[in-house]
Amino acid sequence: MKKKKSVLIYGEYSGYGKSLVKGFLDLGYHSEVFSLFGDGFKKINGDFQLKGKSRFTKLFSLLMLIPKMLRFKNILIMNPAFFRFGLLGPFILFLFKITNKRIILLCCGDDVEFIKRGKLKQIENWPYIDIELPEQNYYSKKSDIFINNIIALCAYKIIPAMYDYRKAWILSKFADKVTVTIPLACDGEILPIREIKDKIVIMHGVNREGFKGTSIIRKAVDKIKKEYGNEVKIYYPERLPLDEYLKILEKADISIDQTKCNSYGMNAIYSMLSGHIVLAPANKYFCNDLNIKKCPVESISNNVDSIYLKLKELIDNRETLLQKKIDSQKYAIEMHTPVRVAEKISKYLI
Repeated sequence: MKKKKSVLIYGEYSGYGKSLVKGFLDLGYHSEVFSLFGDGFKKINGDFQLKGKSRFTKLFSLLMLIPKMLRFKNILIMNPAFFRFGLLGPFILFLFKITNKRIILLCCGDDVEFIKRGKLKQIENWPYIDIELPEQNYYSKKSDIFINNIIALCAYKIIPAMYDYRKAWILSKFADKVTVTIPLACDGEILPIREIKDKIVIMHGVNREGFKGTSIIRKAVDKIKKEYGNEVKIYYPERLPLDEYLKILEKADISIDQTKCNSYGMNAIYSMLSGHIVLAPANKYFCNDLNIKKCPVESISNNVDSIYLKLKELIDNRETLLQKKIDSQKYAIEMHTPVRVAEKISKYLI
């Protein structure tokens, strides 16, 4: 009898890890996510994670988990940062290599290459173009570059989750390992489409405000609120745990994801699965990269008028909104259902 594939997702990113696990389980594989810290305020716990409060107890917990990790044949690394020195990264990577694990790097967030290429103005609509980086030498310290390079060197393939990250990595010295873009997986609940009977409910999840263009979004929404008054209702859920955030999605019709990128993030996918019309860049670079002929995401730019005019158009044509919501949900199911994404990744596994 053929042994089923086993996949460890090393690290978490906004529910992408747990969504991939669901996809691999649906394919009949054995899969778990090792979420080192529960993905911050979102409180997305993995199948197993570090225990203890002190650095010593966490490191001891990590060492105790190594035998469990070594039972998996495939290791999908969410970000090289999870292998930094303080987390015994080089040592664990060495163990993975000498035990012949298939290592794959997933690109879905800030990393050395994304920051480097953005600084060099080689990525269109780079989110940090008009704001300070989170810290000095952000992803550009010698230790960051070293960890990035050894992970990429050991990786069998590098799989970007969106155009923005593929553009960065395809310009790196590891370009020959970069695959086609495989979209984010999302295991969000597919909610019944909410018919608009009264007010149109607009929301924007507040998190990393400068990165996502929140101040510009607020200005555009303020103009809409002033113009349409009681015809609209606005929500700004802020830094909520994922389960609480998902409850708010049930109330909304239109979600504004972000303004500064070429694609869209996990919040946008959760929103589409909930039956929202989503505003996000989703521009020509994104569409061409994934060979999408028609994307239901309402494309916006990083300026007030772009968002205001798009919202105004939607509100003035409210009779079209139900079909747009249906199209949005259908697209998210086809593009981001975990098993479909896992199937695309599975051809690189052993």
